[in-house]
Amino acid sequence: MLLANRAEAGRKLAEELRPLASDWPDPIILALPRGGIEVGAEISRSLSIPMTVFIVRKIGAPGNPEYAIGAVAETGTVVVSDATLAEERYLQRTKDAELKRIERYKELYRNGEELPPLEGRTLIFVDDGVATGATLKAALKVFRQPDAPRPVKLVVAVAVAPARSAREIAKLADEAVFLHTPALFFAVSQFYEDFDDQPDDVLRKLLGLG
Repeated sequence: MLLANRAEAGRKLAEELRPLASDWPDPIILALPRGGIEVGAEISRSLSIPMTVFIVRKIGAPGNPEYAIGAVAETGTVVVSDATLAEERYLQRTKDAELKRIERYKELYRNGEELPPLEGRTLIFVDDGVATGATLKAALKVFRQPDAPRPVKLVVAVAVAPARSAREIAKLADEAVFLHTPALFFAVSQFYEDFDDQPDDVLRKLLGLG
């Protein structure tokens, strides 16, 4: 499967989600920035579901920041997939640095506002694609914590994910929709004709902030 761009991914995901949506109480799309915003905007438009962002930042391995060993969510929750690769001091330092970046993202993509009330709602996590899935898994695990808001349902809508990551993510969600789960996977970008990032002013308009 080759998608033209993130907008097409959003339209196709919307069609896959449409039969499920009638059973969702009070749904809200939580797009993972940045790529998830474009995808989520199409789903939001097609299914008339409100959208905001949920900000999660990857924690990279020491000396290899591109390899995700965990993630930190805007709620402060940290999920580590392989704690053996990093000392506690490194994890704390990285968490603190990423929380500062998260504050900048909140200002950029929510005008600094906190998340809307999520208790009792259907949360639909949207992204353009995942590799290890560390950030998305962290986002889902936030809402499995005892002190987290209690959503009615956790839904995942992702365009592309390796088969293994898709299986792991699906176990954490109540419902999961993927357009493509290839066994052979190198990067999310290989499944898009156009994978260029949109400028922030465009993303803000998609979020109704422009």
